[in-house]
Amino acid sequence: MNLSFRCIKIILILSIMFGTAVQAKNLFAPAITVNDKSITYYEILQREKLLKALKVPGNPTEVAREQLIDDRLKLSFAEDLDVLPTEEEILTEMDKFSVRARVDTVSFLQELSRIGIDEQSFRDFIIAGIAWRNAIQSKFGARSQVSEIQVERTINAAASGGMLRVLLTEIILPAPPGQEEAAQALAQELSKITSRNAFSDAAGKYSAAPTRTTGGRVKWQNFEQLPPALKPLIFGLAPGDVTDPLPIPNGLAIFQLRAIEETEFKRGRTETIDYLTYEFPSVSRDIADQLKNEVDHCDDIYGVASENANHVFSRQIERPSMIVLDTRAKLKALDAHEKHFSNAGDKTILLMLCTRSSFAAGKAPDLNQIRFGLRNKRLENYADGLLQNLYQDARITIK
Repeated sequence: MNLSFRCIKIILILSIMFGTAVQAKNLFAPAITVNDKSITYYEILQREKLLKALKVPGNPTEVAREQLIDDRLKLSFAEDLDVLPTEEEILTEMDKFSVRARVDTVSFLQELSRIGIDEQSFRDFIIAGIAWRNAIQSKFGARSQVSEIQVERTINAAASGGMLRVLLTEIILPAPPGQEEAAQALAQELSKITSRNAFSDAAGKYSAAPTRTTGGRVKWQNFEQLPPALKPLIFGLAPGDVTDPLPIPNGLAIFQLRAIEETEFKRGRTETIDYLTYEFPSVSRDIADQLKNEVDHCDDIYGVASENANHVFSRQIERPSMIVLDTRAKLKALDAHEKHFSNAGDKTILLMLCTRSSFAAGKAPDLNQIRFGLRNKRLENYADGLLQNLYQDARITIK
């Protein structure tokens, strides 16, 4: 019977919970061994207290045991890669953690001590996180780079509301315990294939998936319905490209993009208008001349406004339907950075169009932020797959 990754963890946690009551007399005895690493009852109780102090959701007893098993797997993997954190990294991360609690590290450690949590228990919590981050970056950093194609597709999908669908070919390679290196070597070779026919032939020869009978070919699928771990790998590919091997429980998955297309829009385009108004006394002819002759771009107005605190300056990004009808009519006649002056009593009002955009109201898309988010998501998916493999291969014993 094949149990899911989550089911295996639940069974282990329940076993540990029942076993703890029997052997809790010796807090420093091993409660669990993960491969050759021990977890004591004391460590479990310390982690429970820490989770309660940090208000981590869930049952602290279950979460503590699950986290500590994960930590042992992560630390062992980081140790194999020689990327365990330095003392400087540990202290820096402890400082960052304390800042989030709005205290300095010394005060934070004193508060933990007051509620019965050792400094070493907190350090162990921090060390595991850094070690895993270092390990994932070391192993998958090169694979996590985001292409300009992927960034562009992300922006276009957000702007237009268009839906993407993809045509894939898949190869699922088994990687049972003891055969991981051979499977990884084969996967790396297959990922270099650029011919669609050759990749399909390889699927028929090596794949363990039911689609091997059709050369690994999968029918059209909506991109949004793909497994979360697969999306960041597929999104940056051009037709004919193949993904890097993706770790899955007891195996590796490789996909070739055969085709990609954008379907009809599911929602209308949302246009927004970025515009500004600047109100000043009509008698200030020098200001009027300055605005007419020296302000050529919307951003130029900030210098004028900073020198005249009694003037009224406002910049808005709004949907046309939300703009006052008279203002909207004036903006319609303007091009980007064109100006319109009008008088209202003893005030003169400058209206200036900055940009018209197909993006929703708010800031224009930050390309670096999009790229960073996509890269982190890709690393997260790699990390999840790797941890599942480590868990499947681990020797976990309940004392």
